[in-house]
Amino acid sequence: HKLKFYKIKITTLKMKKLLLALFLMTAVFSSVNAQQYRPCDTDEMVRKAKLQDPGYAQRMAQLQQQTLQFIQQQGNQKTSGTILYTIPVVFHVIHNYGSENISKAQIEDAVDILNKSFQKLYADSVLIAPAFQSIIADVQVQFRLAQLDPNGNCTDGITRTVSSQTYDADDGVKALIGWPNENYFNIWVVANIASGAAGYAYFPGISGAIDGVVIRSDYVGSIGTSNGSNYSARSLTHEVGHYLNLPHTWGGTNNPGLPQNCSDDDFVSDTPNTIGVANFSCDLTQVTCGTLDNVQNYMDYASCHYMFTDGQKARMHGALNNGASDRNNLHTPANLIATGTNDGFVGGPCAPQADFGTAIKYICTGSTLTFTDMSWKAAPTSWAWDFPGGSPSTSPDQNPVITYNTPGVYDVTLTVSNAGGSSSVTRSQIIVVSDAVGAQAVPFVENFENTGPIPSGSNWMIENATGNAWGLSTAAAVSGSNSMRLVNHSGNPNGTVDAFVTPGYNFTNIVNAGMTFQLAFAARSSASSDQLKVYASSNCGQNWNIRYTKTGLTLSTAGILSAAFTPSSASQWRLETVNLNSVSYNNKPSVRFKFEYTQNTGNNIYIDDINVTGVSNVGIQDVEFLATVAVFPNPSAGLTNINFSLAESAEMTIEVTDIAGRVVQTIENNKLQAGQHNYTFGESLNS
Repeated sequence: HKLKFYKIKITTLKMKKLLLALFLMTAVFSSVNAQQYRPCDTDEMVRKAKLQDPGYAQRMAQLQQQTLQFIQQQGNQKTSGTILYTIPVVFHVIHNYGSENISKAQIEDAVDILNKSFQKLYADSVLIAPAFQSIIADVQVQFRLAQLDPNGNCTDGITRTVSSQTYDADDGVKALIGWPNENYFNIWVVANIASGAAGYAYFPGISGAIDGVVIRSDYVGSIGTSNGSNYSARSLTHEVGHYLNLPHTWGGTNNPGLPQNCSDDDFVSDTPNTIGVANFSCDLTQVTCGTLDNVQNYMDYASCHYMFTDGQKARMHGALNNGASDRNNLHTPANLIATGTNDGFVGGPCAPQADFGTAIKYICTGSTLTFTDMSWKAAPTSWAWDFPGGSPSTSPDQNPVITYNTPGVYDVTLTVSNAGGSSSVTRSQIIVVSDAVGAQAVPFVENFENTGPIPSGSNWMIENATGNAWGLSTAAAVSGSNSMRLVNHSGNPNGTVDAFVTPGYNFTNIVNAGMTFQLAFAARSSASSDQLKVYASSNCGQNWNIRYTKTGLTLSTAGILSAAFTPSSASQWRLETVNLNSVSYNNKPSVRFKFEYTQNTGNNIYIDDINVTGVSNVGIQDVEFLATVAVFPNPSAGLTNINFSLAESAEMTIEVTDIAGRVVQTIENNKLQAGQHNYTFGESLNS
């Protein structure tokens, strides 16, 4: 993508010409002709699987020999118009309540695309190059979402599992949930794949525990999170091709465009040898190995996926009729009945699975929250919410709005029902309500000697999804005997995010705010990429802003240590500084902090002596009077909004400059009255 960078400069002039400049940089993505597509990672994953399981290579070789025999006996199938094979499908959505938690409609759209792709039902098949029109295959395979789960219970063919693994997914997500691969075709939908790929599959013969397809949510279907392009919408078709034993058209690697690919083979007689499309283009005249390339083939990387060939169809049918592949049972009449995918299946109504977001909500007393029903499996017809500490304390609404007036930590329960039944879910300690005025006056030193228990009501909070958690420790300290410690050397999986949140500190009449803390940490290896972030919030934690970040060796205070780390001397501690000198925090009645650590093969980490500082501005006439500036969305693909408020009238200049400092737009240059102000810009900015 091309970027356009701009600075927004807001200047206020008052009395002694106090100058306050706020520089904000936004990265605005400009539209470009070329879409940033992601490749497939099947061949690399297959290579790794062969190293871990030598029997996989043997099973693949056996399958290849039997497939050749099947094709010799059956020949290239030229029939069309009838379904020969039905495959039961289940989508496992691995999510953390983000956009990767795609809708049922998007999944149904993806299944529709699979069926149109495998049955030659797309009208755009007329766009296929004339040289290949005669070998466009109707594969005669259909995919149906399972209607019965492995226990014979009602399902809509979609499961939803909450896990942070969605952000860096690999085969680990398959241990979270998976249905028997001899009965169901498993597809795992995630936010991001660790290798950076759009998706990957395994050829037949792989261990049943990891058999299936992993794919990013934005490469599922053509609606919702998908950008709707041909490549994105039909990437799942490409991965299913691998699942049914089709290599890439250029051979057995993830690397198209290499001259040596002309000597490789995809074991399909009617796909011409090719080096493959390396730049996601669509050149119908491309000749790379002496003959015209079939760039529009689903198993290439072109941005115009339109066809399978008759030879590929025969190879896929071979996989579906081979006992070594675990694919031959999927389409049997008995299995279709067992999975509820047989013709004419009529099941009873499914009971909904109750669900709503699990992220901890921090708010001030008197604030309101909107709760969103995210139930799945079936649509509820009634809702029953329980909100201890909230007003109202119960609600029959689907998405109720609740006010919390009393400090505390509260649970929320949702029960949903329809004609098929009901289910309930309770999220414990999900709502944290704090006083709007912090209990601790500034300056304040927190040495963890007199904090009492942690967590403690709505003051100290611990956020821990899995593994170990932050807690008080007497193992090491800078002053006294206590510090906060997170054990990462063992028991904390990679990718785990753990945080602790401090009480609120009262910055009323405080300027030049700041914070320091003592840190002790050892990297596990030179490749460690552990990260510590410190956030600050001036509204009880409802919104957090990053004020400090360190990663990997930069974070380490004690070099590299493979053994479990405990600081043994003062030299293994380091004083860290957090800049808070901003109108976002100065003069605010409550500012609290979040220390958040992300584990990546790291070691134990310690925090001590949090020192919150500031200078009293009582008696000073000229005070900062520009309230928090919000710039959103950021980054932006078009229009950008600026929102701020003034405590009193002031001369105001707002300018947009490019990265070299040249003014490209003046948004405001006038005297503004006290109150809220909103501006929109960006409609005329150039790349």
